[in-house]
Amino acid sequence: MNICYERGIMLVENGKKLLLDPSHQSEIGIVTHGHLDHLVKDAYMTPHTLDILGVRLGERRGKPVPYGEAVNVGGFEGVKLIPAGHVFGSAMVRVNGVLYTGDFNTMGGKTCGRAEPQDCETLILETTYGKREYRLPSKDMVEKDIRTWTEMQMEEGPVVFGAYEFGKAQEIIAILNSMGQTPYVPEKIANICQIYTDHGVDLRYRTGEPEGDFTAVVTPAALKKPASGLAAEARDENGYLAYLSGWCAFYPFFRTMDIDAQFPLSDHAGFDELLDFVHKCDPEQVLTVHGSAKEFCVSVEKELGIEARPLKG
Repeated sequence: MNICYERGIMLVENGKKLLLDPSHQSEIGIVTHGHLDHLVKDAYMTPHTLDILGVRLGERRGKPVPYGEAVNVGGFEGVKLIPAGHVFGSAMVRVNGVLYTGDFNTMGGKTCGRAEPQDCETLILETTYGKREYRLPSKDMVEKDIRTWTEMQMEEGPVVFGAYEFGKAQEIIAILNSMGQTPYVPEKIANICQIYTDHGVDLRYRTGEPEGDFTAVVTPAALKKPASGLAAEARDENGYLAYLSGWCAFYPFFRTMDIDAQFPLSDHAGFDELLDFVHKCDPEQVLTVHGSAKEFCVSVEKELGIEARPLKG
């Protein structure tokens, strides 16, 4: 099988063609999840991602494939989608002896399950945090810190979290729900939350004008100086603002955002989890994409003795 990068990850074998995470509309493509840098129409994807596509791109156009169901794509038989633990509906792709992780997370989350290692011959791995210094704290520890901080600040006033509108926002809503809080959200986030609830994920949130010492979840743009929307309303009531991103483990965001705290809540696997995932999959070769692809290949070959190379550049 030939694997290359050609407006997506192209698998070619005996006249068959399959395109993973295509950069354009493709009927032989598979979309792994609903973030905007991955979403295209007409491709195969989980029913969850297809519904997210309908909300985010305005047209529900694609081919739904439930987790674990074998389908024929581009002439390849037995193609399966497996939970990736990145966001709601995210999937790894298994075809013959190849496993493509897409964006994935072995720690998982409250709203998206978790990625499990799979035996394979070729592992195509997403390496956003592929540098050795990109070590993330455990998700349990981050959630504990968020809960403690929220409880302390709510004694003084409203609390608002800024998080990416799809995935991270729903995770923090679930965390706040576990504390007995029903946060306010803007319409953009509420529309995506509705897809979650339609699929049986219990999320409690509300829209409209907040009252009292409220909690809220907003997009990161609302935290840019000066704060806007619900974040600005919280500031007017002596409230507190926080930003959520895996990158908070490595970079301060206080200069560009009107925030009092930041928490490294990640929906990607960190360096240690990446290396452990490769070890447990035990592939013959590793191909890396995105982020620190070259650096991670060096670690794989040095520490695991497995042939590894970046798939592009």
